[in-house]
Amino acid sequence: MKIRKTLAVLAAAAVAVSMTGCSNGTNVGNNADGGNNSAEALETTNIEGTVRTEVAPAKEYSETVQRSFVSLGNTYRLENKLSKALNGEKITVAYLGGSITEGVGGTPDTCYAKLSFDYIAENYGKGDNVEYVNAGVSGTPSILGNLRVKKDVLDKNADIVFVEFAVNDGMDQLYKDSYESLIRTVLKQENEPAVILLFTVTKTGHTCQEHMSQIGEYYGLPMISVPNAIQPEIEAGAMTWADYSNDEAHPNTEGHKLVAEFIEYYFHMLDLRSAVDEPADIPVVPKFGNPYEDSFLAEVDYDNSNENLQIGDTGSFSVESRSIADFTKGAWVYSGEGTEPMKLTVKGNSLFLVCKRNNSDTMGKFDVMINGNKAGTIDTNQSDGWGDPYAFQVIKWQGIKDMEVEIIPTEDSAGKTIEIFGIACTQNESFM
Repeated sequence: MKIRKTLAVLAAAAVAVSMTGCSNGTNVGNNADGGNNSAEALETTNIEGTVRTEVAPAKEYSETVQRSFVSLGNTYRLENKLSKALNGEKITVAYLGGSITEGVGGTPDTCYAKLSFDYIAENYGKGDNVEYVNAGVSGTPSILGNLRVKKDVLDKNADIVFVEFAVNDGMDQLYKDSYESLIRTVLKQENEPAVILLFTVTKTGHTCQEHMSQIGEYYGLPMISVPNAIQPEIEAGAMTWADYSNDEAHPNTEGHKLVAEFIEYYFHMLDLRSAVDEPADIPVVPKFGNPYEDSFLAEVDYDNSNENLQIGDTGSFSVESRSIADFTKGAWVYSGEGTEPMKLTVKGNSLFLVCKRNNSDTMGKFDVMINGNKAGTIDTNQSDGWGDPYAFQVIKWQGIKDMEVEIIPTEDSAGKTIEIFGIACTQNESFM
């Protein structure tokens, strides 16, 4: 199934003749770089015999925008979803990432996610059949993104998923494993979502594009790069960081517009293509590792319906109405009295606890015991905390284990607060 948008020069005598060329992907009046130098164009989209024709202004894309294009990827899934939208079927476009995706530096209506969604809805939708999900959460890496992808993206039946964590992630194995586990989890869904990777960058040059693009190449995914586009311009003195961002990382209003244009350019390149991709199998062996694939996340409304995670006595913790970022159902809260353990029974190869952290002496810490042995101490008073949800990894095994878990406030946490918003585990028998 292939979407082809072909731009032809509007000449009255040539329109009838050029329609045959349009149907087979021929481009008339295009520059060598794929641009179109006609004043106006006839835009034709063929989807299984359905033809939509309209007059549209030609658009020239700058070299900056063109550099953002990393890879077209295997387009089978994406074209399938866009075909459904063009045929009037409902699709959902979701954006999963950190504060850049959430819209910091812009507004909910001017962030790159909303702007690029509007472009997709306008160019491929019919009426209001394309729906928008912004699952960006400030300050969060792919570790937490992988744990919450089911509730924030997959449970909303997302058809196209943009993933943006390049400035929030680190370079070590935990981040590589979490990012790849996230990608594999989305790709494995029954509705076969299309995944598009977006790489961003900080003022100091931090980006995880190197290993993330290796994952993208391994799975044949579309990829778009902010650093590829803007860093040569900054180095050449053609633009400054302030043209893109008002702080260390977040695009300003113009920056968000620019990122949205990078995404638009990807779709421009997709529409120019005449080839048709076959479905691609998901590699059995991961590129880096997939220990956290198909994570299960429980919040305070959890009813013990998953036999692999059972919450028993909550001890000195009580369920209270608390909210942080997109965790709005409440929290298991320790209010500074007692040291009675919260007890869990877990069957899996990993365990995470999502807690509120802050740079404050009012934040407490707790020990985690697994099968009678101390697995570690989690301190929610952290210098880089700012009231954000943070996924603390408690343990990772090389196979599935039965775990009796106790969460015990430390004695020096008397009078302090601990807030646990989520408990997550995975059951992967073998992984790399």
